[in-house]
This record gives sequence, C-alpha cells and structure tokens, in this order.
Amino acid sequence: MYQLNHIYTLFISNLLISLPFLLLGIVISSGLLVFVDEHQLVNKLPRTRILAVIIGSSLGFLFPVGQYGNLPIVRRLLLQGVPIPLCISFLVASPTLNPFVISNSWQVLGDHPRLVFLRILGIWIISIMVGLVFSAYPEKSVMIDESSPVLKSRSTLVNSGTILADSEGFQPFHRSGNLVYEYQGNVRTSIGIRQQFLLFFDNIIKEFIELGSILLVGVAISTACQFFLPQATLFQWGETPLNQLLVMIVFGLLLSLNSLNSAYFLTPVLSSILYGSGLVFLLLNSLFNISSLILLFSVIRVKFASYVIILTAQLIILLGLFLNFYIS
Repeated sequence: MYQLNHIYTLFISNLLISLPFLLLGIVISSGLLVFVDEHQLVNKLPRTRILAVIIGSSLGFLFPVGQYGNLPIVRRLLLQGVPIPLCISFLVASPTLNPFVISNSWQVLGDHPRLVFLRILGIWIISIMVGLVFSAYPEKSVMIDESSPVLKSRSTLVNSGTILADSEGFQPFHRSGNLVYEYQGNVRTSIGIRQQFLLFFDNIIKEFIELGSILLVGVAISTACQFFLPQATLFQWGETPLNQLLVMIVFGLLLSLNSLNSAYFLTPVLSSILYGSGLVFLLLNSLFNISSLILLFSVIRVKFASYVIILTAQLIILLGLFLNFYIS
C-alpha cells in the first residue's frame, strides 16, 4: 500500500509540473490560430537561414513554455508556413533558453557558474546547428488554385491539429489525420470579436483534450520508470567518465522532470560527477524525456521527429564527451 501511495503521489506531482506548461503552449497556439494572420507573420520573418535559426532559438524568451508547451506552438507555426529551420531551432532551444529556466539555473546551480554558462551557450549553439541542417529538408507542400482567395496547403510534418473552414456557413474547426490547413484570410475580418473568442476557447479545449491525454500516458510511463529505476546502483556503476555519461543519459531520458526541476535533481550529485555528464543530463532531460518524446511523436511525424532527436542527441552527447575527457 505504501508503494502504491508513493507511485500515486509521484505521478500527481509529475503531472502537475507538466500540464501548466502544456496548457500555456496551447493558449499561445490558439491565439496564433485565431488572432494572427499567417501571411503577415511569414512575410515579417527573415528570409536568410542563419537569421531564421537565430530568431527561432531566441523565441523562448517570448514564449517561455518549456518542453511540453513548445510542441503545440511548433505545430501551429509549421501549419502557418513558418520556415522549418526557425521552428526546429525554437523546438530545441526553448526548453532551456527562456527567462524562467535561466533564472532558475543561476539560483539552483549558482555555485557552479561554468555549468550554467555551458547549459545556455551549449543549447543555443546546438539549436542553431540543428536548425541549419534542417533548412535543407524539403517540405512537400501542395498548393491548389493560387489565384483564389482561399489557399489550401498540406503540411507533411504534422500528424494532427485544427484547421479553419470556409467563412460561408462558418463551421470553425475540423480535424483530419493528414492535416490540411485552409487559409481564409484574416479571421478577424470574417467574424466578430465574440465569435473569435468562442473559437479561441473552443480550440484550447480541443487541443488540451488531445495533447493532455497523450501527456497523461507519457507521465504515467515515466513515473513507473522513475519509481523502479535503481538510482543508487546506477550512480555506483558510473565511476569512469564514459560510464558516468551513460548513467546520466539514462536518467535524462527516463526521469519525467521539466527544465526547472532537472537542476534540483542534479544539485545533490554535482560534487561527484563531471561537468560533461551533468550537462548531458540537463540538456537531454529538458528535451527528450519519455513524456516529451511521446508528445513529440504524436505531434510531429515519426520520421521527421526521429531525425531531430537523433541529430540533437548526438550533438549533446559529443559535447558531454568532449567536456568529460578534455575539460573537466
């Protein structure tokens, strides 16, 4: 009975630290859908790849939503025609490069300023590199009747989401397995303020039910892993720099922490691990723990999401190995 109570308490605490960030991301995503003209948004973005990834990696300061809330925003940006490198650099950088995480890092890891600096600089450089690599990824879009005021396009990178219907006989949202986004002009010119807010809240509810249920499953799985994971044994095994790095990779993937709480987990063991191993845990756990991975695969198509995960994880692990063997 004690173990069941402990698992239940752990599950609820993990869920409570995850859902608010997801909800905030959904609110921003719904705002982009209802209140933002995507043509104007795309036209104001830079055309060059390097500027796009720099802006994308810095969007976390504007949208501080963590690794759960950034996914609905990335999906919405992809649907609105925002360049892929900007979206990917935002996806990679936003869980760490936002004011809340940076402030928390200084407070919790203040005795290790080099680690805080490496956490910020490392993910910023990695997000730019990953974004530049995916700037060459061919997004296959299908345009139909470009002379028409109604522009239809199909995104090949997302699994699900909401779309706008024709303003005639206005039925605001429909869903499809292969998402088709229909641009009908600025929705503010088609309906009144009251209807806009009704659509806004309707989309929040639908996206929260869709993504919240997926996150619930992810948190349940990660909670079970966290409970049964032999943490003390793994720490004892991680004596060499390589073994230690492998142990922190396991912790980073299996523990359902967010960008804020990962620093608290790391603090008690910092004196016994190398900086490279600690950095790998901070960066991987902020991006690719079990909960965020399940959510990522539900939002982004598996093939494309796998490319992002593999490339980003490789860069993070290489950075950790370099620090462990040449710097620490």
